[in-house]
Amino acid sequence: MKKRSKRILISSFLAILILAAVLCVYLVRQRYLDVSWSSESFAETDASLVNPYRGFYTMRGYYLKEENDSLAGTLADHISYNEGLSLVLVEINLQAYAESALSENALTQIDSILSAWADSGTQIILRFLYDWDGNGPANEPSSLEQILEHMEQVADIVNRYADYIHILQGIFVGSYGEMNNSAYLNAEDMTTLITHLSELTDPSIYLAVRTPAQWRTVTGLFSLPDSFPAFDGSLISRLGLYNDGILGSEFDLGTYGDTSREGSDNLSDAGTRTEELAFQDELCRYVPNGGEVVYDYTEGDLSFAIDALSQMHISYLNIAYDTSVLDAWKEITYEGDDVFNGCSGYDYISAHLGYRYILTGSALKYNTWRDEEALLSFTIQNVGFASSTRAFNAAVTLQKTDNNASDSPDPGVTAGSASDEDSDNAAEVFTYTADLDLRSLSGEESTDGTAAIPVRDLPEGTYTAYLTLTDAVTGEAIVLASSPDTTEYGYPLGTLMIGGGSSAVAP
Repeated sequence: MKKRSKRILISSFLAILILAAVLCVYLVRQRYLDVSWSSESFAETDASLVNPYRGFYTMRGYYLKEENDSLAGTLADHISYNEGLSLVLVEINLQAYAESALSENALTQIDSILSAWADSGTQIILRFLYDWDGNGPANEPSSLEQILEHMEQVADIVNRYADYIHILQGIFVGSYGEMNNSAYLNAEDMTTLITHLSELTDPSIYLAVRTPAQWRTVTGLFSLPDSFPAFDGSLISRLGLYNDGILGSEFDLGTYGDTSREGSDNLSDAGTRTEELAFQDELCRYVPNGGEVVYDYTEGDLSFAIDALSQMHISYLNIAYDTSVLDAWKEITYEGDDVFNGCSGYDYISAHLGYRYILTGSALKYNTWRDEEALLSFTIQNVGFASSTRAFNAAVTLQKTDNNASDSPDPGVTAGSASDEDSDNAAEVFTYTADLDLRSLSGEESTDGTAAIPVRDLPEGTYTAYLTLTDAVTGEAIVLASSPDTTEYGYPLGTLMIGGGSSAVAP
């Protein structure tokens, strides 16, 4: 009897073990998912890119007056000549109203100017001014209050086109609007004007003053704060620079001084070229900087020019001024250890104004026992002179490439799919939002973007992954200087395989 009971106990125990083993096998089969990833091989191209917020610009001026019947035709001509450029510097001259409020007619003209350029898809650098003659004091209003009133009058129109106005340059005063030769450039008046302009205008629009010393004067900061309040909409976060004397002399035509500001407690003191370039190197990774090159005192030293533009983080330059410098760059051959070796200095500088992004790698992390989703990462390097300072949206798209017909389950966070209803081998496409912030990514720096891929919810098979970047405001596609080139789904990142083989993904 005891032996029989013992046999029954052993048999029951073995049965339980077998059942447990079967259950374990079942659970392992249910849990285990074979996932592998193969990255693309990336390389930089020497392509000339047209992207928003960077590059060469044209300058177009409009003089407001009560009778201005030719404005519409002038605008049409100007816009037609701007093809191929993403930026325009629009100057609006208010001199006819220097001693009065702007009329309704004048305000309507401002709206027409900004509306026409916005409709063209061009990003606007905007400058209001009173002088085109090089004599600011003679053409400006006789009171600060009149300038402040003009700022108040134009603010609503400016804000209406905030999505298309990248930078609002200056504070309305100075010869050519360049914040020199004016009665209103003392510390108190400058601070009053830039503060008023900041309070009136949409915080998405960048502002700009002419020199680093003016930046310090109006912000009250001798140097940048340890934690820069980037992109928070405050005056400090919005205030960049514009330099219309780049390379014109050792001092960039009054932009820098001839003595060190070390030890000085005067915010208005200009530092030496070396000091001010170092200041811009810090500041202008968060705010835009650009302007005009003028007679080149370096006598065609291309490497010197490239170093200066890179330290200043220059995003935009006038395409028509100074032609003596621009033409000289066209005759100089760039020599370097990159894909631009042998091209002209002009082509090199043109390609590197602002941001220039390349893909350098991609990877996938997934643990079949722990993870519900795979984390796809990709590395982007900025090889341009400056950061974007603007937010771009990133997305990863998976296109099923093995053409196996399947009953597709709900892909979870998938934004959409495309299929051919007449085909048994319909393409399956799934798009996911990626986490990526490029706004302060400076030259030669890299950062990683990531996208969570719900691999357990996707049909088994082989997918090609693609990356797309778009401007968060305009929706315009951001072009990369990367090979492989873009496709209808974006830039190829690599190949994802789900099921059917040994996993090549590190746990």
